[in-house]
Amino acid sequence: MNSKIDLESAIMVAWQTSEDLDLLYKHHGDHPVPMTEDEVGNALWGIKILHDMRMEKLMDTYCRKMELNEYCTDPEKLARREASISLANLGGTLKKGNKK
Repeated sequence: MNSKIDLESAIMVAWQTSEDLDLLYKHHGDHPVPMTEDEVGNALWGIKILHDMRMEKLMDTYCRKMELNEYCTDPEKLARREASISLANLGGTLKKGNKK
């Protein structure tokens, strides 16, 4: 499947959290027997966990599409990344050794 379509799909799925919260709100408010405090808390915790998983999938799909992080295959970008990491490490070493 096309990574652009995957990215668009992951973005749309991320909106599901809003619909989950609407359902919980309506169920709790309109149901003949309201949910207990524990049931509401557990439902909210579950929605949070699902939201986190959706966001993680969205970020992974984005990284794949944009060829970021472990999905980067461009030799020039990889070389710049390595150079940047080396400079950052060197800067940390200089700062540590430069005590007053």
